[in-house]
Amino acid sequence: MTRAAGRIVSAGIVFATLAAAPAYAGGFNRGIANLEPLYYGTGFGVAGSVTYVSPARSYSSVTGARIVAGRPSVYTQGSVDIVEDFTVPSISVGGRLIGDLNCAGSYTQPYGVEATYDGPIRFSVAEQTLDTDEYGLTCAYGFAMPKGRLLFIGGVFYETVDFTQARDFSAAFGTTSDSRIDVESEDVGYRLGLGYEIPEIALRAQLLYRSETQHDATGNYSGTPFATLATLTGLTPRQAAAVYGTATSASASTSATLPQNLELSLQSGFAPGWLAFGSVKWTDWSVLERIEVVEGIANQTFSSTNFFFEDGWTVTGGVGHKLTEQLGASLSVTWDKGVSTGWDTLTDTWSIGGGVSFDASENFQIRAGGAAIYFTDGEKDKVSSALDYTASSPNEWGYALSLTATARF
Repeated sequence: MTRAAGRIVSAGIVFATLAAAPAYAGGFNRGIANLEPLYYGTGFGVAGSVTYVSPARSYSSVTGARIVAGRPSVYTQGSVDIVEDFTVPSISVGGRLIGDLNCAGSYTQPYGVEATYDGPIRFSVAEQTLDTDEYGLTCAYGFAMPKGRLLFIGGVFYETVDFTQARDFSAAFGTTSDSRIDVESEDVGYRLGLGYEIPEIALRAQLLYRSETQHDATGNYSGTPFATLATLTGLTPRQAAAVYGTATSASASTSATLPQNLELSLQSGFAPGWLAFGSVKWTDWSVLERIEVVEGIANQTFSSTNFFFEDGWTVTGGVGHKLTEQLGASLSVTWDKGVSTGWDTLTDTWSIGGGVSFDASENFQIRAGGAAIYFTDGEKDKVSSALDYTASSPNEWGYALSLTATARF
């Protein structure tokens, strides 16, 4: 059962990670690199996947303050959808190079945010997006053991970040008045790990570390004239004009650390046609405390977004079963510990995922899966200023769908 069983287990892990883990939980996690080619016994392979996630996260109530006609105004707001649907692509190519050396080139989007807001809350934040791209090269060198094979894993990745934030000051100034910052950055990180496998019983254990990345992002501010915007900080119109003039654009900069993580995964056959798999992942989300954007005219803070996350934990368990020589199925459950400390509502999530794998031929496989995602309720009860807001998120359901195709040669 070795080859077919191993494929079923791989499919189960792909469904669990690609369909459940990216569902806007545990900070801003999305995709992970597909390193399956590190375990190819011979030949090469190309795999491509796409995961569609509908988080369906919202605020059930909002209370805040804004400036209207130059004066503070308290408001309450009902249900607000805050998270947009998104897709996560993944590409992997690689396999056995020479001797006991395997390598895998990979692309995915490890982190992301796509949030838009309606109503008075737009005064505090109208839109936030975080887009990341990761391009990696990872290799593994294997050593024969008395039983099985030990692999030493190492590699590097190149990560890009694009962060956008917008606010709507229309109510404050009586005209259409949007302000937006857009900053970009890049950094290089690395992976280190160990793997162990016994192909005869489809056993595989892996411990993999991914380093943090440090981003010093630069870009542009555009929108409301700075002299007008500065009056919101308490300056008189004359003072604001003296400092900022009539500029409607400027440079912008910010710094942030994206977290390191460590994951232990295990899979093994336990009965004819049956396999079990599971994983535990720690993510150092506590390094992300705030994102403070500085404008380039007077080097003042344009916006400051607080996170103060706790570390994240993701635990997955499941089983895979060989139904026929060509068809396999898997079922998994994932718990993701919330990271919120009251500055947002990124609370615990539970996901139930399932999928099927179909061997169309000796060298071509298709996998399809989905997950139902349960978001627990939470409170945003901390504010950073008199113009910030508090909010509540209810218990909600979302879903994810995933499709993967792999060709071997």
